[in-house]
Amino acid sequence: MKICSQLLLIAVMVFLLTGCTQKGPGAGIRRASYPSLASSTKTFRWLVVKCQLADVPTIPAGLDAQINQFFGISGAGYGNMVDYFHDVSYNQASVISDKTLGWIKVPFKSTDLTGSGRLAGNRKQRVIECLQATPADQLTDLDEYYGVVVINNTIQDGGAAYIGQQSITIGNKSFNLACVWFDPKSLKTEFAAHEIAHGLGLDHSFADTKANCGGLPGEYCDPFDIMSAQGTYQFVDPNFLFQGNPTGGGPGLNAPGLLRMGWIPADNQPRFQHEGGEQGFTLRALSHPRGTGPLVVILDVGSEQPLGGIYTIEYRQADGWDEGFAGPSAPATVQLSKGVVLVHQFLPAGAPASTWITRSAGGALQPCNTLVLQGVAGAVFHVSVLGFDIADGFAKITVGFGRGSFLPCDILKKGVIDTRHVH
Repeated sequence: MKICSQLLLIAVMVFLLTGCTQKGPGAGIRRASYPSLASSTKTFRWLVVKCQLADVPTIPAGLDAQINQFFGISGAGYGNMVDYFHDVSYNQASVISDKTLGWIKVPFKSTDLTGSGRLAGNRKQRVIECLQATPADQLTDLDEYYGVVVINNTIQDGGAAYIGQQSITIGNKSFNLACVWFDPKSLKTEFAAHEIAHGLGLDHSFADTKANCGGLPGEYCDPFDIMSAQGTYQFVDPNFLFQGNPTGGGPGLNAPGLLRMGWIPADNQPRFQHEGGEQGFTLRALSHPRGTGPLVVILDVGSEQPLGGIYTIEYRQADGWDEGFAGPSAPATVQLSKGVVLVHQFLPAGAPASTWITRSAGGALQPCNTLVLQGVAGAVFHVSVLGFDIADGFAKITVGFGRGSFLPCDILKKGVIDTRHVH
């Protein structure tokens, strides 16, 4: 780990020294970083391996530079993988690729990866065979890495081999690694961040609609969360191009995903106090953290299932990695207000970790909207939205028992919030 920390420090120093002069990828538009809330940073070091398929001799023009910029320090500051995970983790996670191998000629063809091909549904085996084909004098010590990203030289498919890390055997030695297989079309944050997050241990997010969004009922149905894959509200990213065209970017992770990863500090996650009355909270947007300001409110309504009654309340704003919330695919109300309060059922362990609650206002809560949640033994709770401050990046909400005696906007006017629990 000492070596990893030294490498990261060197990479950051190189970026700081060259950042003012480098042009950057694509349109070269710099992105503002989220403030750091971390007292320490955990490094997730990934090895990038470029694999050339046996029947595809050509390497797409510009792909080498794009790989380096998308995963490494040369593209930091322009919205690459380093930036994405720095921001959504508030600098608690450094996801970096400081070494690239290849192009390694592999023994399988493009036809092996599609249809009924030998490796069509087995990304893990593809990664293993690519690593096994790497000459011994080029293959670095895999024990130094958290995971491996393999990129091939033609469009086939892409995705994580599995969730988190698993044991893989190269030669006669086993390594505990996360594995991701990408093709040239995978180098965009709306896709790659989702798959890398699988490698970090996150599964798909759900919604309570039970709709068919491409998987199990409700799976992939939270368009405000990166873990719902490509059906999310994204923005057009001109920095990372595919065949000259802008790609998709964002969105960020929702509060349950951040809690699962341990990326929201305890001081930024207040709880609804059951002994209080109507309790008000000033929720910072996940893209606008500040000090110990609340980023999520935890509401426990009780449940006969262990941990089944825990809900999270978060505020998202249409900027940063969530700027796609102002795009044409997002709800009209969110496009107009540039903000949204979301409530999720959260499982601290097990699956799914995140289920978006959509029963009120389509789940995209706006000022004067109230969401009612059922607890155990007939208990009822409500979450009411008072208003957004887009300039300062926060929302005012109240949480209380019952269905809500007043319209939330009337609560603001009458000042009946229990000031003992205002955060």
